[in-house]
Amino acid sequence: MTTHPAERFVRPIVMDRPVLYSLVERLRAEERLTEFAAAMPARARVSEPVLPLVLAALHEEVGRGLIVVLPEDADARDAAEAASWFIGDEQVGLFPSRGVHWGSGLEPPPHLVGERARALAVLERGGLVCASATAVAEGLPPVAERAEVLRVARGDEPGIDSLAEQLASAGYERVERVEERGQFAVRGGLVDVFPTTGREPLRIELFGDEIEQIRAFSPFTQRALRQVEEATVFPAGERRRELLEIDLGMEEGEEAFAHVPDDLVPPFDRAPDIVWSPDEVRAVWEEEKLRALPLDAVTELSPLPQGQPFSFDAQRPAIAARGLSEAENELGGFLRQGLDVIVAFPHRGEALRQQTLLRRVSATMLDPGETPEGLTFAVSPARRGFVWRELGFALLPDTQVFRKRSASRRRRSRASRATTCCSPTAATIAYTSRTSRSARSAATSAQTRRRRCCRSSAARRGTT
Repeated sequence: MTTHPAERFVRPIVMDRPVLYSLVERLRAEERLTEFAAAMPARARVSEPVLPLVLAALHEEVGRGLIVVLPEDADARDAAEAASWFIGDEQVGLFPSRGVHWGSGLEPPPHLVGERARALAVLERGGLVCASATAVAEGLPPVAERAEVLRVARGDEPGIDSLAEQLASAGYERVERVEERGQFAVRGGLVDVFPTTGREPLRIELFGDEIEQIRAFSPFTQRALRQVEEATVFPAGERRRELLEIDLGMEEGEEAFAHVPDDLVPPFDRAPDIVWSPDEVRAVWEEEKLRALPLDAVTELSPLPQGQPFSFDAQRPAIAARGLSEAENELGGFLRQGLDVIVAFPHRGEALRQQTLLRRVSATMLDPGETPEGLTFAVSPARRGFVWRELGFALLPDTQVFRKRSASRRRRSRASRATTCCSPTAATIAYTSRTSRSARSAATSAQTRRRRCCRSSAARRGTT
């Protein structure tokens, strides 16, 4: 879709944008990105460290859903995870492969089924979806036969029987105790379910047919952790359970064969919008003997220079600080180059603690909606960074700047001290030392007794 600069889509102001969304705005302010978005489908060279940021900026620029194809599942997962740092989890979806081939007789793991269903929902809302080459070439059951997404909220009145029936239809396994994704349990007026895309299981408490409360709980201790107002439960099976044929097994003398459903349809109703490393994507399709998708009218991004009309070039940060002093030197070097530096911390407390330790450079905390200037600390899950000198800023994860001794090294150090103290040699030295002290003490006591005895004898002789 061609979008002219004068007609550029403008999203409404959202107060809960991630703190790193300011980098998306900074990139969108570049005329080069505006021209590239207007020229899509086009070709561009993009350095791998800034690929997620470029994808996030393109998504915001065109203002519609985008399908990005990458060679492997790991590539798609990394791109989706990093893009969410800039535009938020709700705007990004991962569409991985099934994990098993059609016709293998195996069902894909529930978490992969849930991720694929969630990605389709994100795309329907106009989000950014990162998919692997294998995933886009694998078929899905028709829409009418797919398991439905279940949404629950406080105040809803689904009824406990209906709720259990919907979960079973969506492919969830009924068990006595919920411990893994794709399971649910019913106990009295409680329904426990572990969503396929969730980090924690949910406990849905009903009074009659009405949902009174929803709480996340620990699958290990079964104790409630926090209240949840509403939740989306994505399916654990690709087809509705009642539509699956019952497999009675092979009869005697019958040969096993791979059965591939004949009603599979492409996962997306249109061609991909962007492909990363198209040659590698085509190589995956050829190696896996999968149906190749046409890439003629697709935007091609590649890390290698191939005469592309657009280029977005950045570098990975090369920092070798081994302490606070060296870290300050590295940060000071970036600042002297005129770069705005954002250091990402997973927790605010760690950022504030590190801020107070700085002596030769000063940092400020970056809040959502603010524009980074100079050295700023941001609370963000970003684990990979880049240095984009052309745009004048750098993103650095805290672990790369302020190197800390890992927990495993601390444990090894403690174990080494414990081993040294408890070694046979150390024990022998300690025993010898204790023995020597005891021997000296005993000898001194004996000499004192002899002196006392001699004095007593001399006193008796003098008396006589």
